[in-house]
Amino acid sequence: MKTIFALPLLILGLAACQTYPGDSNYPGQGSAGYPDPGPYPQPYPPQPYPPQPYPGQQGNYRAIGTEPFWDLTIGRDMIFTDRGTNLTVTERTPPVRNGYAGEIYQGRRINVNIVHSRCSDGMSDRTYPDQVQVRVDGRDYRGCGGAASFFAAPNEGAYQSTPQGVFNLSNTNWRVVSINGQPVPRSGFYLNFMASRMSGKFGCNSLNGSYRVNGSTLTASALAMTKLACPSGSFEAQGVAIVGQPVTLIESGDRLTLSNRLGAIELTRAR
Repeated sequence: MKTIFALPLLILGLAACQTYPGDSNYPGQGSAGYPDPGPYPQPYPPQPYPPQPYPGQQGNYRAIGTEPFWDLTIGRDMIFTDRGTNLTVTERTPPVRNGYAGEIYQGRRINVNIVHSRCSDGMSDRTYPDQVQVRVDGRDYRGCGGAASFFAAPNEGAYQSTPQGVFNLSNTNWRVVSINGQPVPRSGFYLNFMASRMSGKFGCNSLNGSYRVNGSTLTASALAMTKLACPSGSFEAQGVAIVGQPVTLIESGDRLTLSNRLGAIELTRAR
Protein backbone atom coordinates (compact mmCIF):
# COMPACT_ATOMS: atom_id res chain seq x y z
CA MET A 1 0.00 0.00 0.00
CA LYS A 2 2.87 2.39 0.71
CA THR A 3 4.27 1.85 -2.78
CA ILE A 4 0.88 2.43 -4.41
CA PHE A 5 0.47 5.81 -2.65
CA ALA A 6 4.05 6.95 -3.28
CA LEU A 7 3.77 6.61 -7.08
CA PRO A 8 1.14 9.38 -7.55
CA LEU A 9 3.20 11.66 -5.34
CA LEU A 10 6.26 11.05 -7.52
CA ILE A 11 4.24 11.83 -10.69
CA LEU A 12 2.95 15.07 -9.17
CA GLY A 13 6.48 16.08 -8.18
CA LEU A 14 7.75 15.54 -11.73
CA ALA A 15 4.81 17.49 -13.14
CA ALA A 16 5.70 20.44 -10.94
CA CYS A 17 9.13 20.59 -12.63
CA GLN A 18 7.72 20.50 -16.17
CA THR A 19 7.91 23.70 -18.30
CA TYR A 20 4.49 25.15 -19.13
CA PRO A 21 3.53 27.66 -21.75
CA GLY A 22 3.28 30.31 -19.08
CA ASP A 23 7.00 30.01 -18.29
CA SER A 24 8.91 33.12 -19.42
CA ASN A 25 11.44 30.87 -21.20
CA TYR A 26 8.84 29.30 -23.44
CA PRO A 27 9.30 30.55 -27.01
CA GLY A 28 6.74 33.14 -28.09
CA GLN A 29 5.08 33.37 -24.68
CA GLY A 30 5.15 35.98 -21.96
CA SER A 31 4.17 35.75 -18.34
CA ALA A 32 0.85 34.08 -17.54
CA GLY A 33 0.87 32.38 -20.94
CA TYR A 34 -0.07 35.47 -22.95
CA PRO A 35 1.65 36.14 -26.26
CA ASP A 36 4.92 38.04 -25.86
CA PRO A 37 4.24 41.61 -27.00
CA GLY A 38 7.88 42.12 -27.95
CA PRO A 39 9.82 45.29 -27.14
CA TYR A 40 7.91 48.15 -25.55
CA PRO A 41 6.65 50.48 -28.26
CA GLN A 42 8.90 53.49 -28.81
CA PRO A 43 7.49 57.01 -29.28
CA TYR A 44 6.56 57.88 -32.82
CA PRO A 45 9.25 59.82 -34.63
CA PRO A 46 8.51 63.55 -34.88
CA GLN A 47 6.36 64.36 -37.87
CA PRO A 48 6.45 67.62 -39.81
CA TYR A 49 3.39 69.77 -39.23
CA PRO A 50 1.77 70.50 -41.51
CA PRO A 51 3.04 67.64 -43.71
CA GLN A 52 3.57 69.98 -46.67
CA PRO A 53 6.61 72.26 -46.70
CA TYR A 54 6.23 75.80 -45.48
CA PRO A 55 6.70 78.48 -48.12
CA GLY A 56 10.34 78.83 -49.09
CA GLN A 57 11.76 76.27 -46.68
CA GLN A 58 11.06 73.54 -44.15
CA GLY A 59 10.62 75.76 -41.14
CA ASN A 60 8.94 78.90 -39.96
CA TYR A 61 7.51 81.61 -42.19
CA ARG A 62 7.06 85.23 -41.20
CA ALA A 63 5.11 88.19 -42.52
CA ILE A 64 4.90 91.83 -41.41
CA GLY A 65 2.83 94.85 -42.30
CA THR A 66 2.52 98.57 -41.63
CA GLU A 67 -0.49 100.79 -41.09
CA PRO A 68 -1.23 99.18 -38.76
CA PHE A 69 1.98 97.47 -37.72
CA TRP A 70 1.42 93.74 -37.47
CA ASP A 71 3.36 90.51 -37.75
CA LEU A 72 2.55 86.86 -38.40
CA THR A 73 4.56 83.72 -37.75
CA ILE A 74 3.66 80.37 -39.31
CA GLY A 75 5.17 77.30 -37.68
CA ARG A 76 3.40 74.59 -35.76
CA ASP A 77 1.02 77.41 -34.83
CA MET A 78 -0.03 80.57 -36.63
CA ILE A 79 0.60 83.56 -34.34
CA PHE A 80 -0.73 86.96 -35.42
CA THR A 81 -0.17 90.21 -33.52
CA ASP A 82 -1.57 93.64 -34.28
CA ARG A 83 1.01 95.91 -32.62
CA GLY A 84 -1.29 98.90 -32.68
CA THR A 85 -3.99 97.28 -30.55
CA ASN A 86 -1.90 94.55 -28.87
CA LEU A 87 -4.31 91.98 -30.29
CA THR A 88 -2.75 88.51 -30.46
CA VAL A 89 -4.45 85.50 -32.05
CA THR A 90 -2.90 82.01 -31.95
CA GLU A 91 -4.23 78.85 -33.55
CA ARG A 92 -2.91 75.54 -34.85
CA THR A 93 -1.56 75.79 -38.40
CA PRO A 94 -3.95 74.08 -40.82
CA PRO A 95 -2.70 72.01 -43.79
CA VAL A 96 -1.37 74.25 -46.51
CA ARG A 97 -3.17 74.53 -49.85
CA ASN A 98 -1.31 75.36 -53.03
CA GLY A 99 -3.04 78.28 -54.71
CA TYR A 100 -2.51 79.74 -58.15
CA ALA A 101 0.26 82.14 -57.05
CA GLY A 102 1.33 80.75 -53.68
CA GLU A 103 0.29 79.02 -50.49
CA ILE A 104 -3.02 79.38 -48.66
CA TYR A 105 -3.76 78.69 -44.98
CA GLN A 106 -7.40 78.70 -43.92
CA GLY A 107 -7.74 78.57 -40.17
CA ARG A 108 -10.65 79.13 -37.85
CA ARG A 109 -9.78 82.78 -37.15
CA ILE A 110 -6.72 83.40 -39.33
CA ASN A 111 -6.68 83.11 -43.12
CA VAL A 112 -3.41 83.66 -45.00
CA ASN A 113 -2.90 84.07 -48.75
CA ILE A 114 0.74 84.16 -49.90
CA VAL A 115 1.60 85.45 -53.37
CA HIS A 116 5.13 84.81 -54.62
CA SER A 117 5.77 88.30 -55.92
CA ARG A 118 8.34 90.84 -54.75
CA CYS A 119 7.02 93.17 -52.06
CA SER A 120 8.04 96.44 -50.40
CA ASP A 121 6.83 97.43 -46.96
CA GLY A 122 6.62 101.07 -48.08
CA MET A 123 8.75 102.35 -45.23
CA SER A 124 12.21 100.91 -45.92
CA ASP A 125 14.46 99.91 -48.79
CA ARG A 126 14.01 96.21 -48.14
CA THR A 127 12.41 94.00 -50.77
CA TYR A 128 10.65 90.85 -49.56
CA PRO A 129 10.02 87.64 -51.54
CA ASP A 130 6.23 87.53 -51.06
CA GLN A 131 3.12 89.62 -50.86
CA VAL A 132 0.93 88.45 -47.98
CA GLN A 133 -2.77 89.00 -47.35
CA VAL A 134 -4.09 88.12 -43.89
CA ARG A 135 -7.67 88.12 -42.62
CA VAL A 136 -8.11 87.92 -38.84
CA ASP A 137 -11.55 87.86 -37.25
CA GLY A 138 -12.96 89.51 -40.37
CA ARG A 139 -10.35 92.27 -40.59
CA ASP A 140 -7.96 92.45 -43.57
CA TYR A 141 -4.23 93.12 -43.35
CA ARG A 142 -1.72 93.44 -46.19
CA GLY A 143 2.05 93.15 -45.96
CA CYS A 144 5.19 91.33 -47.01
CA GLY A 145 6.70 88.01 -46.02
CA GLY A 146 9.32 85.36 -46.52
CA ALA A 147 11.10 82.48 -44.82
CA ALA A 148 12.11 83.21 -41.24
CA SER A 149 15.77 83.06 -42.26
CA PHE A 150 15.15 86.05 -44.55
CA PHE A 151 14.38 88.19 -41.50
CA ALA A 152 17.33 86.88 -39.49
CA ALA A 153 20.05 87.75 -41.99
CA PRO A 154 20.58 90.43 -44.63
CA ASN A 155 20.14 89.51 -48.29
CA GLU A 156 19.98 91.18 -51.66
CA GLY A 157 17.90 94.33 -51.49
CA ALA A 158 17.76 94.23 -47.70
CA TYR A 159 19.10 96.70 -45.23
CA GLN A 160 22.42 95.71 -43.71
CA SER A 161 22.43 94.40 -40.19
CA THR A 162 24.32 96.40 -37.59
CA PRO A 163 26.62 94.72 -35.08
CA GLN A 164 25.05 94.86 -31.66
CA GLY A 165 26.88 95.86 -28.54
CA VAL A 166 26.07 95.00 -24.97
CA PHE A 167 22.35 95.26 -25.72
CA ASN A 168 20.84 93.07 -28.42
CA LEU A 169 17.36 94.36 -29.21
CA SER A 170 16.95 92.35 -32.41
CA ASN A 171 13.53 90.66 -32.68
CA THR A 172 12.16 92.19 -29.48
CA ASN A 173 8.87 94.02 -28.96
CA TRP A 174 8.14 96.56 -26.24
CA ARG A 175 5.06 98.36 -24.94
CA VAL A 176 5.51 101.96 -23.85
CA VAL A 177 4.52 102.39 -20.20
CA SER A 178 5.30 106.05 -19.64
CA ILE A 179 6.92 109.07 -21.31
CA ASN A 180 8.69 111.55 -19.07
CA GLY A 181 7.10 109.94 -16.05
CA GLN A 182 3.53 110.22 -17.34
CA PRO A 183 1.63 106.91 -17.86
CA VAL A 184 0.37 106.37 -21.41
CA PRO A 185 -2.65 104.36 -22.67
CA ARG A 186 -2.09 100.63 -23.10
CA SER A 187 -3.02 100.69 -26.79
CA GLY A 188 -1.11 102.44 -29.57
CA PHE A 189 2.20 102.97 -27.74
CA TYR A 190 5.03 100.59 -28.62
CA LEU A 191 8.55 100.14 -30.01
CA ASN A 192 9.58 97.04 -32.00
CA PHE A 193 13.09 96.10 -33.15
CA MET A 194 14.26 93.83 -35.96
CA ALA A 195 17.88 93.17 -36.99
CA SER A 196 18.67 96.83 -37.62
CA ARG A 197 15.22 98.36 -38.17
CA MET A 198 12.82 99.76 -35.64
CA SER A 199 9.17 100.73 -35.75
CA GLY A 200 6.84 102.23 -33.23
CA LYS A 201 4.00 104.51 -32.32
CA PHE A 202 3.43 107.05 -29.59
CA GLY A 203 -0.34 107.14 -29.82
CA CYS A 204 -0.89 108.73 -33.24
CA ASN A 205 1.52 108.44 -36.18
CA SER A 206 3.61 105.38 -36.95
CA LEU A 207 7.37 105.69 -37.24
CA ASN A 208 9.96 103.50 -38.91
CA GLY A 209 13.71 103.77 -39.30
CA SER A 210 17.08 102.16 -38.80
CA TYR A 211 19.04 101.94 -35.56
CA ARG A 212 22.33 100.76 -34.13
CA VAL A 213 23.45 99.90 -30.63
CA ASN A 214 26.93 100.66 -29.36
CA GLY A 215 27.43 99.45 -25.84
CA SER A 216 24.46 100.88 -23.96
CA THR A 217 23.69 103.65 -26.45
CA LEU A 218 20.98 103.36 -29.10
CA THR A 219 21.06 105.71 -32.07
CA ALA A 220 18.10 105.87 -34.46
CA SER A 221 18.44 107.31 -37.96
CA ALA A 222 16.41 107.97 -41.09
CA LEU A 223 13.18 108.01 -39.09
CA ALA A 224 10.09 108.28 -41.28
CA MET A 225 6.60 108.95 -39.97
CA THR A 226 3.06 109.01 -41.24
CA LYS A 227 1.44 112.43 -41.26
CA LEU A 228 -1.86 112.15 -39.45
CA ALA A 229 -3.12 115.20 -37.61
CA CYS A 230 -2.57 114.50 -33.92
CA PRO A 231 -4.04 116.25 -30.87
CA SER A 232 -1.91 119.08 -29.56
CA GLY A 233 -0.03 118.36 -26.38
CA SER A 234 0.03 114.62 -27.16
CA PHE A 235 2.76 112.25 -26.06
CA GLU A 236 3.94 111.87 -29.64
CA ALA A 237 6.07 115.01 -29.81
CA GLN A 238 7.86 114.05 -26.59
CA GLY A 239 8.44 110.44 -27.62
CA VAL A 240 9.71 111.28 -31.11
CA ALA A 241 12.04 113.96 -29.74
CA ILE A 242 13.61 111.45 -27.34
CA VAL A 243 14.19 108.63 -29.85
CA GLY A 244 15.36 111.17 -32.44
CA GLN A 245 18.53 111.63 -30.39
CA PRO A 246 20.97 108.98 -29.04
CA VAL A 247 19.52 107.39 -25.91
CA THR A 248 21.05 105.46 -23.04
CA LEU A 249 19.59 101.99 -22.48
CA ILE A 250 18.92 100.74 -18.96
CA GLU A 251 17.43 97.24 -18.68
CA SER A 252 15.99 95.59 -15.58
CA GLY A 253 14.33 92.26 -16.20
CA ASP A 254 11.42 92.89 -18.56
CA ARG A 255 11.73 96.67 -18.19
CA LEU A 256 13.72 98.95 -20.48
CA THR A 257 14.39 102.67 -20.17
CA LEU A 258 15.48 104.96 -23.01
CA SER A 259 16.78 108.27 -21.68
CA ASN A 260 18.71 111.34 -22.75
CA ARG A 261 18.69 115.09 -21.99
CA LEU A 262 15.23 115.39 -23.61
CA GLY A 263 13.51 112.92 -21.31
CA ALA A 264 12.87 109.23 -20.73
CA ILE A 265 10.68 106.49 -22.16
CA GLU A 266 9.79 103.53 -19.96
CA LEU A 267 8.97 100.25 -21.73
CA THR A 268 8.00 96.74 -20.75
CA ARG A 269 8.57 93.65 -22.86
CA ALA A 270 5.51 92.72 -24.91
CA ARG A 271 4.39 89.07 -24.64
